[in-house]
Amino acid sequence: MFDVFNEEIEVLIKDGLANLYWYKSDLHKAWQRSGVPVSIVEGIKQLRDETGKALTKRSQMDALYQKLRNGEYNRRLETSRNFVRILIEQETFTQQDSGHQVQKAQFAALRLKDLLAKQNKEQEAKQTVRNTSAKVAAVGYESKLAHLQDRFLAAHSMAAQAKGYELEKIFTELMKISDIPVAEPFRITGEQLDGAIKYEGRFYLVELKWTAAQTDPAQVGHFHYKLSGKMDGRGLFISMSGFTGGVLATLPKGKELTMMLLDGVHFANVLTGHYRFQQLLDHAIQSIALRGEIYCSHNIR
Repeated sequence: MFDVFNEEIEVLIKDGLANLYWYKSDLHKAWQRSGVPVSIVEGIKQLRDETGKALTKRSQMDALYQKLRNGEYNRRLETSRNFVRILIEQETFTQQDSGHQVQKAQFAALRLKDLLAKQNKEQEAKQTVRNTSAKVAAVGYESKLAHLQDRFLAAHSMAAQAKGYELEKIFTELMKISDIPVAEPFRITGEQLDGAIKYEGRFYLVELKWTAAQTDPAQVGHFHYKLSGKMDGRGLFISMSGFTGGVLATLPKGKELTMMLLDGVHFANVLTGHYRFQQLLDHAIQSIALRGEIYCSHNIR
């Protein structure tokens, strides 16, 4: 059914209904079946032209739409759709009198069918383009993700410092193919930051660590210190080897929650396609917002 009613469609509706019915009472019944309030119907029935005569059916249609335009948009939309259904579903157009120009209603119905078919065809074409674009984007993402998987596996055999640098590059590329705005590693006075991302209108500073040892409370505390001097300081700490029990046991208690903790399993799950990084972020944000858990589970439902 029509989503937008332009001037041509409105004129076709007015001409069609005004000439489909010979008696005004039948026209008014059609209005009410289509959702026009009784108060509006009764009000229009009382209107008169300059000579004092009751309005013609066509003039009453004009008056009706003037009323509808001053009311709620959704009601006008639904009423207009119902009017179109009456016309295009009409199977017989029977002349009631020599002055009954029912052929105008028939023409309006045929024209509305043509316009509706054209609109449906255009919508199908647009949907096909959207589906094709989505498929192309998915194929592009999967291809680029496979390349990052290879780099990630190769990085495991690198020396410690080189491994850390490669993780920064892989993370940046992962954000780009995930359509998440990302800032590459940068330095400000006295601080080295591994980058930042912007998600749902908020910035998150990023700390990336890939060492043999797990991240301990002191290292997480240092990142907390970096965040404390930033407006709306929020952080995302990704430690490939995970976190010590001391971090998970003490950090969430009695302290402001400013960061989310992810580990190598989270990161690998994204790289292997178990879920996308956006889904992981949503899961982590939900965990910290609803349960106060800065370290979320690996399973996303």
